[in-house]
Amino acid sequence: MSFLEFFAPCLTCLLSISVCNCGNEIACTSTGECCHSECLGGCSKTGDSRACVACRNFFFKDQCLPSCPAKTYEYEGWRCITSEYCASLRKVSENPRESSKFVIYENRCLSECPPGYTRNESSIVCHKCEGLCPKTCKVGIKSIDSIQTAKELTGCTHIEGSLIFNIRRGNNLASELQRSLGRIDTITGFLKIKHSFALVSLSFFKNLKLIRGDTMVDGNYTLYILDNQNLQQLWDPNHEQLSIPVGKLYFAFNPKLCLSEIYNMEELTGTKGRQNKADINPRTNGDRASCKTHALKFVTNVTEFDRIFLKWESYRMPEPRDLLSFIVHYKESPFQNITEHLGQDACGANSWNVVDVELPLNDGQEPSVTLMNLKPWTQYAIYVRAISLTTAEEGRNFGAQSDVVYIRTKPAAPTVPQDVLIMSNSSSHLIVRWKPPTQRNGNLSYYLVLWQQLSEDEALYHNDYCTKGLKLPTSSADTRFDSDDNDIDSEDKCCPCQKNGGQLLDLDEEFFQKKFENFLRNTIFIPNHTINNTGTDFKPYTYKDKIFRERMVIPNLRHFTEYRIDIHACNHAADTVGCSAATFVFARTMSDPHADNIAGNISWQSAGHNTIFMKWEEPPNPNALILKYEIKYKRENEEGPSTVVCVSRQKFKKHKGVYINVAQPGNYSAMIRVTSLAGNGSWTEPIVFSVRLPGESALLEGII
Repeated sequence: MSFLEFFAPCLTCLLSISVCNCGNEIACTSTGECCHSECLGGCSKTGDSRACVACRNFFFKDQCLPSCPAKTYEYEGWRCITSEYCASLRKVSENPRESSKFVIYENRCLSECPPGYTRNESSIVCHKCEGLCPKTCKVGIKSIDSIQTAKELTGCTHIEGSLIFNIRRGNNLASELQRSLGRIDTITGFLKIKHSFALVSLSFFKNLKLIRGDTMVDGNYTLYILDNQNLQQLWDPNHEQLSIPVGKLYFAFNPKLCLSEIYNMEELTGTKGRQNKADINPRTNGDRASCKTHALKFVTNVTEFDRIFLKWESYRMPEPRDLLSFIVHYKESPFQNITEHLGQDACGANSWNVVDVELPLNDGQEPSVTLMNLKPWTQYAIYVRAISLTTAEEGRNFGAQSDVVYIRTKPAAPTVPQDVLIMSNSSSHLIVRWKPPTQRNGNLSYYLVLWQQLSEDEALYHNDYCTKGLKLPTSSADTRFDSDDNDIDSEDKCCPCQKNGGQLLDLDEEFFQKKFENFLRNTIFIPNHTINNTGTDFKPYTYKDKIFRERMVIPNLRHFTEYRIDIHACNHAADTVGCSAATFVFARTMSDPHADNIAGNISWQSAGHNTIFMKWEEPPNPNALILKYEIKYKRENEEGPSTVVCVSRQKFKKHKGVYINVAQPGNYSAMIRVTSLAGNGSWTEPIVFSVRLPGESALLEGII
């Protein structure tokens, strides 16, 4: 079946679309008959898997199938092909050398094996690698003059051919070369490094074990190092054995490469005795380097949280005038695996921090330096090197350098915890959440959480809330608290305009509003209040607790009460350096819906013409403070709305009750409710009182 013949039914499907009622996403014909379950998008014949417009799963030999038959393999997610067909496929690449056969992995035909698997030359089936997967790259003679060309060899372990380096510039060169070439373990030809002014070390060849020398430079040299002005190190001293079974080494015009490095390379590669003086010229290698012939030793180090004081032994050269100064190199090093050339290149990437140290005034005095502006509780790698005059005369190339040592600064107090969110989910609990400090300055151990109840502002007691409006505070409930993203910035949102009541506030009202604003500010910025709801001296007690995670539920709090919560971060040295400064927040618990109810007896008595005196016990533990009382009363059997009387708390306390004047004698029912800082409480049950005519002089009183 040709391609056009196979997809010919599509046109019919598109031109005559009908409602398909086959269910379970089964396609149907243009006339509404159900297709085979493996069809997708329609079919030309009902119930036939060979008449499908497209296949739901796989296509093989003009038929739609739920899976590929035995001895066939999935290809591109919809076809089934044989192993012979898979082996005939080739990976498309711009570089013809990189084109390769497809492979079989878990009943699928793929362009390459997945990570951790490889295939051998006699099979196209992927097998799990033991250790690093080998990857052979046939390169002939490969010239590497940039990071980009080095990346073409990423993942290669076996180079069939030779490599020539000519790198003069590059950003972050050492690490990029290690990323691209660090897995190479074999080069079948030669390795040539020439005019590579950006290279300081060849340690990026961290796994190289064999340069076989099938082809050689000038038919003689397997390793050829020529004219590299900044090359100082060949391989890391801990590099495993590097074998060069045939051919010689050649080193010339490498002014910073000490002869000791070259002689160590002879030992490492097993080529000692093959080279003569013309192959390794002592006059053109290391002639501008202060090769370390003496190991400097540190004698003193004193650390603080932000500085390290170092002193090392005095050093004298055979010709004292050749010693110019010392340079101390240092850098942060989380691990103790660093060398002086690790990750370094001549362009300055990943370079060490350096401090010049002048020679001591007295010959016998030990040189010293103080490294400043360091990070607390941070390990630094440090070494010192003597700077001296050098000459090309063999034997006059003196120098001195210490080994790399590792020193950790002392801990300091952490910075404050970040991004504190707080909410109240009940009248007695606050939930607090935060993020760790940006600088721990030690091993973070715990958080110290302190909380203190704040009293209400005294100015709130001196206002008549029956005549003044008040915007009441609310409990703390941050809508971001349960969000996964704790980095939500607060945004200014539009608010509805206030309704114009037609009148401006008079001076007294403005004064009241300012008083209330002061109350809000004082609860935030001035925690040392002295007035509480009862008017007695308020002595706040500070509670604290150690917390070992970034979240806490504070229990046993007073309802509708403002609290200040301080959070300190503490590391392992908190006993000596202290904890961090506090990050603090303010929050109010939720109100108790029953706290403002009048629970005791309500008594009343006649107090003159059409007047009664009513009193009750105030709620003992209201929500914050009581602002006013409202009495709603109505004469029995009288139509119309009830009369509401508002009594400020100040007036209630002054008279120890409430005087109510009614329009005419009779029996009345009344209800009372409290308005606190949390809002209105519940109305009491109705109480009944009587107001008699003037001639009825008997004293009336009641207790409800």
